Amino acid sequence: MPLYEYECQACHRRTEKIQKFSDPELTLCPHCGGKLERTITAAAFSFAGGGWYKDGYASAKPASADTSSSDAPAAPATTSSESTPAPAAAPAPPPSTSTPKP
Repeated sequence: MPLYEYECQACHRRTEKIQKFSDPELTLCPHCGGKLERTITAAAFSFAGGGWYKDGYASAKPASADTSSSDAPAAPATTSSESTPAPAAAPAPPPSTSTPKP
């Protein structure tokens, strides 16, 4: 059953109600008795699990490299600031060769 949201025109409070499609709309605010109007809200569902994306449908045979490259968009060009290499890490100190005293 769908969840409907109503807003009171007098006190501007919102009320949610789970109703059947055949149920009549609410008309009176349960808080102040003012007139209610149904608001338009986003749908309250989400897709879960596999199979909702292009890569979610497995193929029995792998695609060849030349057919997949024609479907893929070209890689964006990099700027000189993006291609600067990271600084090298400091070298590790040499291992100690002294033997511990008993």
